[in-house]
Amino acid sequence: MTEGMVTIHGQKLSGEELLPVYLNSASTVAELCDIFQQQLETETSKPSRLSLALEGQALRMGDTLTEANLKDGDLVHLILRPDAWILRQVDLDSGRLVRISDGASWEGHSLLLRTEEDFAAPGWDICPNLEHDFAVEATVKLDEWPGPDYQGSIISQHGHGTGWELRCGGPGVNCVFTTTDGGHNEHMLPLKRKVGFWHHLCMVYDAGRHTLTLFADGVAGEPKPIRGTFVPYKLGFTEIGRNPEWTDRGVVGRIRNASVWPRGLDVEDMQQRAAEQIAEAEAEGATLEGTATEAASSESAPRTSAGF
Repeated sequence: MTEGMVTIHGQKLSGEELLPVYLNSASTVAELCDIFQQQLETETSKPSRLSLALEGQALRMGDTLTEANLKDGDLVHLILRPDAWILRQVDLDSGRLVRISDGASWEGHSLLLRTEEDFAAPGWDICPNLEHDFAVEATVKLDEWPGPDYQGSIISQHGHGTGWELRCGGPGVNCVFTTTDGGHNEHMLPLKRKVGFWHHLCMVYDAGRHTLTLFADGVAGEPKPIRGTFVPYKLGFTEIGRNPEWTDRGVVGRIRNASVWPRGLDVEDMQQRAAEQIAEAEAEGATLEGTATEAASSESAPRTSAGF
């Protein structure tokens, strides 16, 4: 065997084994992951996300095989998440192509955006096929309310006359789904208690009915007919908290569980789903606030010194 070269075996959690990968130990885990992912891809589908684990521990994508303690003959498990792209999970599982920019940061499981320029840029290039269901959702609490209805982008892959977007602004919630026929298929719902409260927002495309439905806190608007073929955004960027084309169209506040479902989302009990997502966000907020208060009290408490 060539010096520095190792053979790594891959196995799905189901037990199915893939072809072994032979590469240099100076290669990164991301490169190893790419090779395994190529084996999983078909002409019609590929896994949305893939991460690797060694003895139950997720491997960091930026590490070399040596840094990840991968040795010749080791077996790694493949963690496939084909159902959705979820920002926080992507960042924690792999860190692959997720960029937290400007003043954005994590506050627990929520993305904290202090200005309209803050955003997260995961490497999601998602081009909906109108022959399949498609959905986008997020739980949001805004500190400021965008004035124009097109201003406050929550999740966006929308540019000049093309793409899709879920956003807030004006009287409520808005979504855009642009196709070759019918232009901007926009859908809007009013929203009460806009600032300082958590809201669950979701847009769902139903391929069987060719309709787009917008949900606000689990309540659906009227399904809107969609015509034509989807036009993917040319640059392929998805951004969380800002529009990738018009960078002044961001939001100030918190976004939790920003998700894209390339094969749709079950809307059977959307009100319960919304209630659960909002309850989780409120519970985490209370926990973080309590932790911060305890830390502040500890810092302000008088310190006693030992009498030497």
